[in-house]
Amino acid sequence: MTGKERDHTLSALPRDLGGGLTLRRARREDAEAVAWFNARIHFSSGDFDQREPHPGIAASTRDLMSADHPTCDASDFIVVEDTRTGSIVSSTCLIPQRFSYEGLEFDAGVPELVGTHPDYRRRGLIRDQFEVLHRWSEERGHLMQAIGGIPYYYRRFGYEMAVNLDGGRRLYVEDLPGEPSTSAEGRRPPHSYALRPATASDARFLSDLDGGARKRYLLTSSRDEALWRYEVAGRDPEGDESLDMRIIEDAEGQPVGYVGLARDLRHQSMRVYGYELAKGISWLEATPFVVRELAEIGHKQASEKERLASLTFVLGEYHPLYETIPGPPLYRLDRYDHYSYYVRVPDLPGFLHHIAPVLEERLDASVAAGHTGEIKVSFYGDGFRLELESGRLSNVEDWSPTVEETGDAAFPDLTFLQLLFGYRSLDELDRAFADCSPGEGDARVLLQAMFPRRPSDLWPVM
Repeated sequence: MTGKERDHTLSALPRDLGGGLTLRRARREDAEAVAWFNARIHFSSGDFDQREPHPGIAASTRDLMSADHPTCDASDFIVVEDTRTGSIVSSTCLIPQRFSYEGLEFDAGVPELVGTHPDYRRRGLIRDQFEVLHRWSEERGHLMQAIGGIPYYYRRFGYEMAVNLDGGRRLYVEDLPGEPSTSAEGRRPPHSYALRPATASDARFLSDLDGGARKRYLLTSSRDEALWRYEVAGRDPEGDESLDMRIIEDAEGQPVGYVGLARDLRHQSMRVYGYELAKGISWLEATPFVVRELAEIGHKQASEKERLASLTFVLGEYHPLYETIPGPPLYRLDRYDHYSYYVRVPDLPGFLHHIAPVLEERLDASVAAGHTGEIKVSFYGDGFRLELESGRLSNVEDWSPTVEETGDAAFPDLTFLQLLFGYRSLDELDRAFADCSPGEGDARVLLQAMFPRRPSDLWPVM
């Protein structure tokens, strides 16, 4: 998967949108114009031409459009140009990814940097671009797309909020653990730890450690050695997606973990987006050292106007840290500090076929091991039929309910995706939606067995 000047034969670009507007694929020479357009659209307000550009967004856009990004290129961007002025008035991009569903990897796409000049909104420009992005995804064999975005908006394009985004915990500075205590015999604890900046030579260690950590979750982003090398040494450090990666070392100087943190404070808090330890390293023992080191870094980032008040661990719905430091002093973020990814699965039967080994393994561990039968799942307008033979998924196909045949279970709109990605359990969906019918008897048992609630940790490569 390269992303270098791909030939999208089905995408029919450029396209005349009328009114002097042309939709086309971006070129390398567009990078600066797209970067500054995005820098004014995202995280800026006021009159467009007078806005203060967001330098982090500009730097991240340049990274994505350069030849150095491992999966994305200028040719993965779409722009809408007003040919009367030569200015870019709308833009999006598609960043290729490798996702994993409980260990089963597949190609996916992440639409990003979606924006339109205020004077050109409500003309369907984003819809036009998403039609192209979805076609590009189909051509590349992407089984799904995911995007973090503003409330409701992406539901218009076939997306459902179904994967946790930005959940976490907060630790206040006054609650930081103290220095390790001395034992009754006067000895210090057997281990101590420190942080150092990560380098490109740490990429293999980071990839191996991250790969083991992903086994805790349902849906994850796969990051190989090349992607970690880019994460550590390839990004513009001024970019909005750039993290300060630190390696956790033991007393002998051996790497035993990593943390990834933001390069500045936000609302008097240091944000930590990654924290992992190698197998056999005690979270209980290492974490007090790590959080104190993080606080020291945070104090150095602080200014006279903004002191460090807390550490915010943006590590998702579940993470070993949450067991290591019970709450309080570890506080759950409030409802405004977490969110959800929108996801789209254009070929649901095809996706279920791909993850069949996972579904069969779940069945094998349930009371339905070796079961033969079928389930008809209705989405009220359409749906699918799933056949099992001796506990193996023998067929999945599109199916539509009728007045006479309503199916064994029903999920309104795209809410089944919440079940598929473990975001809500069958019982939770039943309680949340009055028009959800989770099934009875064998159907309900099978759905609960194949689609349990499971945490995800989606960290796309941006």
